[in-house]
Amino acid sequence: MDKIYDKTREHLLVAGIIEIEKHGLAEFSLRRVAAACGVSCAAPYKHFKNKDEFVLEIIRYIGNRWSMLEKQVITIFENDKKRQIEELSLAYIKFWIANPNFRSILLLNPKQMDAAQKEARAAIDANLIALIEAYDENGKQKRLYEIRSLIYGALLMLESGEMRNSDASLALIKTAIGERL
Repeated sequence: MDKIYDKTREHLLVAGIIEIEKHGLAEFSLRRVAAACGVSCAAPYKHFKNKDEFVLEIIRYIGNRWSMLEKQVITIFENDKKRQIEELSLAYIKFWIANPNFRSILLLNPKQMDAAQKEARAAIDANLIALIEAYDENGKQKRLYEIRSLIYGALLMLESGEMRNSDASLALIKTAIGERL
């Protein structure tokens, strides 16, 4: 029974991600999520207390997937902080490109989120931000702005097709980030 429960819960979370992508947080509907999963409109409430908790769990679901990848990158380049930042930045870009439905969560308006949701969303970026800030105390805010701008700019350019999703493009992004460190 637990496997069925867990499978239904995950199915609801994935359908919730698609719901946010299509309708945004303001128009989010648990009924549509339930219908997309082929379950009763009461089913989401067996897994989540309310809509806010459901959205929080969607953010955590994505954060957990990112966290597994993030830990691998940090461990592999444990003794080289600059390389950690470069590789983690590339992994971040690849993660969001590989999971286009997740980007609706990346772009959620914090004004529409409750405190717990904001905290969970911030946790996704926290390690990368901390690594950049700790890299060198001089000009850390400027460096953080430049690197995050490169990451988000690259995401937009890759998604729009303005930049090809290729090894050469990723090498260019990595070089640009390395130059900011």
